[in-house]
Amino acid sequence: MKQRWATEYRCTQLLWSVLLVLAIWNIPQYALADTNQQDINAIINTREIALEAINTRNFGKIEPYLHPSFTITTVDNQVFHKVPEFEKYWNQQFSNSIQNIKMALKGDVVRTFLSPETAVSSGEAIATFSFKDGNSADMAMRWTAVLQKFQDKWTIQSLHFSSNLLDNPVLNAAQSLGINVAIAAGVGGFLLGGLTMMVLRRRPKQKTAESSN
Repeated sequence: MKQRWATEYRCTQLLWSVLLVLAIWNIPQYALADTNQQDINAIINTREIALEAINTRNFGKIEPYLHPSFTITTVDNQVFHKVPEFEKYWNQQFSNSIQNIKMALKGDVVRTFLSPETAVSSGEAIATFSFKDGNSADMAMRWTAVLQKFQDKWTIQSLHFSSNLLDNPVLNAAQSLGINVAIAAGVGGFLLGGLTMMVLRRRPKQKTAESSN
């Protein structure tokens, strides 16, 4: 009986030891999963604020979510490190034929945590260009962002956009505008040339009439 009791006691101790090890093992895993989800939600919030800032041209909203050493690389290979410089560049896009630009994310976002405080996100986007002549066009884009936790806030450390240079609605609009200008110039030249010829033809007649008088 003593041997049986000792065996049962050892089995009970072994069982409780296994349960304790499992509990200690799982607690950090659950905590890590919960932390990752909180970080993901914070990263998504930063992304939505950045998207709203671009679409509304209100860059004061995104400025608190930019890392002190942030870099933005645009589709035309321009690099900016300060918000006022990028804001000036962005507003210049609306000085010619473009009336508005709206950007929307497309498809799934790929996200990788390089460390608990650094993440890399990438995905696709659609930029809709509205032109002053009433037309609009979509441009497919890709983006990559490096986010870093700074002062308990997920900030954008680097943001890069790229697009297909052969499928550029702004370039197509400029080419179309160039063709229209060329046609208008040709028509204007034709009318001006015709008017000049009419004037030149009338001058000799006027001189002949004067000599006869």
